[in-house]
Amino acid sequence: MGGAVRDLLLELPVRDLDLALEGDAVAFAAALAARLGARATVHERFGTATLELPGGFRVDVAATRREAYAHPGALPEVSSGASLAEDLVRRDFSIHAMALDVSRRRRALFDPCGGAPDLAARRIRFLHPASPADDPTRAFRAVRYAIRLGFSIPLSARRQIASAIERGAFDAVSGGRLRRELVLLFAEPRRAPAVRLLLRLGLDRALAPGLARSAAGAAERIRAAERLAAARRDAGWLCYLLAWMGPARTRALRELAARLALSGRESLAVSRWAVTRRRLAPGFARLAPSRRRDRIAGLSPEEILAAAALRSGADRRALSELAGGETPALGISGADLIARGVPPGPSIGRALAATRAAREDGRIGPGEELEFALARARRRRHP
Repeated sequence: MGGAVRDLLLELPVRDLDLALEGDAVAFAAALAARLGARATVHERFGTATLELPGGFRVDVAATRREAYAHPGALPEVSSGASLAEDLVRRDFSIHAMALDVSRRRRALFDPCGGAPDLAARRIRFLHPASPADDPTRAFRAVRYAIRLGFSIPLSARRQIASAIERGAFDAVSGGRLRRELVLLFAEPRRAPAVRLLLRLGLDRALAPGLARSAAGAAERIRAAERLAAARRDAGWLCYLLAWMGPARTRALRELAARLALSGRESLAVSRWAVTRRRLAPGFARLAPSRRRDRIAGLSPEEILAAAALRSGADRRALSELAGGETPALGISGADLIARGVPPGPSIGRALAATRAAREDGRIGPGEELEFALARARRRRHP
């Protein structure tokens, strides 16, 4: 059921299956795992289980259930014992409210909400007008699937999203839930069109005022970040969020970090983004190589790539090269200095850092490292 049926009908690869049972899903999952030789993870509280099969395939098994929302944006109140039809109508879109009956030899499509016609028309339709108000994260999922599948969001769905925004439904959604939707959105390959659609729907304003104020040129900056990150595996969602924020000021950045409930490294990167932009300002490429490396000290590759997306020409190239984070290696170490009579202490670290900068700037060659470092260390000891 759900996305697996959607992809089957679209003739797309299916790697994960969702099984729904009108009965004891946990017991069924245990029996199925034993038969398939799969590893099962049981979630007793929710009456669900996940089976992990060889080859990376996954099967989620759940008992059919009902959901009710106490107020817009609230987490649903779940109750068990629902029929399959009741289980399907609680879902996000009609194209996810279809199921195949696998208990019979002849597979029958169960489509109580008209998902098949919407699939044929390539459109994302909510199951009822209040759906994006009940769960505002569905609006972000609508964007994600529309871009991934090349589907449209019809006018009726757009109006329902606009109504949810006007009613303040998004204000009740936790920062963690909103952050997860952005992480998933930026994990997709077509991020720039997704952000452009978010802006057209007004979802930037629903997320945080700072995003809305930074909308001008956001998709173009994200597209630039995509090109810069194409050859990298560690350019995560934060790179694209910073590119979106572009020229935002410190107050807007702190508001965004708080709204998304960011913490640790992510909160620091967003909050200091205005300072980072100034450190990596236009003219960066004209600095000596060692000065460039000093400017990026303490910054993550994501921050450097996002800054590169805001620059052009030589500045963009210089920043992109430094995002690799590799520090030029020296042919000498502290042990070589100690062997030549330099006592252990801070002077060794300072001498090696000065030598690395001199090598990077082309002021000395490989064969001059030791004498240069010794001179620096001794100069520190005898000013």
